[in-house]
This record gives sequence, structure tokens and C-alpha cells, in this order.
Amino acid sequence: MKHLLKLFTGIFLLLPLTACIGEDYDVGVPTAYLQEVGIIEIQLTKANISWNSSSGDEQQSIDNIQEFGLSQNRTFVAPNQKAALGFKENEENGGDIWTDPKITASLWKDGEKTTLQLNDQLEFHFPTNEGNYVLEVKFMNSHNNAQYIGNIVIQKPVITQSDRKLPAYASMEMPIIKKVTPGSDGIAFDSSYEEICWNNCEEIISHNYSEIHSGNVEIGDQLLIDWSTVKPQPTEINLIEIDSENSKNKGIKKESIEVTDTNLVIPVDEEKVGSQYAVEFLWKDGDEIKGRTMLNFRLE
Repeated sequence: MKHLLKLFTGIFLLLPLTACIGEDYDVGVPTAYLQEVGIIEIQLTKANISWNSSSGDEQQSIDNIQEFGLSQNRTFVAPNQKAALGFKENEENGGDIWTDPKITASLWKDGEKTTLQLNDQLEFHFPTNEGNYVLEVKFMNSHNNAQYIGNIVIQKPVITQSDRKLPAYASMEMPIIKKVTPGSDGIAFDSSYEEICWNNCEEIISHNYSEIHSGNVEIGDQLLIDWSTVKPQPTEINLIEIDSENSKNKGIKKESIEVTDTNLVIPVDEEKVGSQYAVEFLWKDGDEIKGRTMLNFRLE
């Protein structure tokens, strides 16, 4: 009797496991997407496919993926722009999502391959070199593999509005500033963000920086300023140190920030404690300033 009970127990334990394994390999080819940090989602095109499941057998062979990729609709991104990959289950088969697939991503240009570094959330940064690339994404499990292609153009942001104007300031995303301490992902840091001029900057010559509330820091902390969600991206960025001892709070030191970056990390040391800074964002059409904003913060 005890042996019989053990036999039934083993069967009942095995059935759910067998069902899970069966479902895991019973799904069709997933749909792949390129996600620009939650702003837009672009479906990638299937290329070489070798996939067998009870949902159907799908096979496809592409001889020249670079030629095939460049024939797809172009997607424009900024140098060093952050993005992510996303996959959706084939809704027609009703199976579970795949278990522990291997996912890789690369860029191809003129026969040369650049491997993209993906984190656990499948996020990555495009390279800083401008040009037209073919994005190759591979999705593989123990039984099947699928390849996806995208046509990517990396170029510096430009103002593309027909009237040469920026979008309404109120509709623009603001840059984010966080204090990052050892072992933490960061918390919001006291700051002010202000519009200096917008779509009418002809008469703006100088700017007085007002005194602002200090944010608390300790030596070893870092300040992270992220403007990756600001669209369109600024064309010039400057870090300005403020002479807060002067009654007019004038800028005393200006450092240009690479426009190909979308974030700035400021390590906090003894020299920076007690200092006031501003990050100046400029949107230019040639030499003409179309927009100017300031992110102000003080360390205490």
C-alpha cells in the first residue's frame, strides 16, 4: 500500500512538471521589438528562422542580412542613446513564454560586426559613431532559434519642425537628477529646472543664477543627471559652476559636456561640498539658439 501511494504521489508530481515543459516548447516564434526607453516601440523584422512547435513549423532563410536589413524602414536614434529589446509571445498558440532563452544583439556596418552589451533587462546603448547600421537580434533556446533585423540610423539630434520651432515647453520632459549612494539606485535630489528662453531667444544675453535650496550629500556620493527622455535632445550642454558668494550669482566656470552622452555623473568630493552648479541645455538651429534651460542644484 505504501509503495502504491508513493507511485501515485510521483505521478501527480510529474504531471504538472510535464505540462510546464510541454507548454514551454509548444510556442511559436516570438515577436521582437526595439524599445526606446518607453517612448516608442518598433517591431523588428524576422530574418533567418528555424522554429518547430505544435503551433507550426516556421523556416526562413535570408542570404544577405545586411542587404535585407538596409531595405527595411529606417529608425533614427541619437549617438549613445539608451534602448531596450522586448519580446512578445505569439498570441495564436496560447503557450507560455520561453524559459531562459539566449539573446544577443549586434550592429553591422560595411561587413564589420559590433556586439552590443545587454544587461539583465535587455537594455543597452547605441554606439557614438554616426552612420547607417543593421541591427541583428538573435533569440535562441535549446530547440529553436530566430533572428530579427532592424535598419538603424545613428545621427545627432536636429530640429526637424517645418516652422523651425521647438515643441511647446510644457510638453517637454524634464531632466532627472538623483543622488546615488553606495549600494543604492539613487533618490531624487533637490534642484530647480527653469526655462530661460524658448523659441524666442534673440534678446537673452546673460542670466543671473538665484540662490536655491541645498541638497544634502556626503563625500563619496555621486550625482546622476539624466536627460535621455528629453525629446528632441539638446544640441549643446554645459556644466556651469556658480559663484554663490557673489550677490549676482554669476557663473565662474563652464565645462562643455559631450552631446553624444545622455547622462552626467558628478562624484562628490570635499571640493564640491558647498558649491552651486547649473547644467545648461541649449537647442540650436545652426548658430541660432532656439531654446535654453537651466537645471540648478547646490551641494551641502
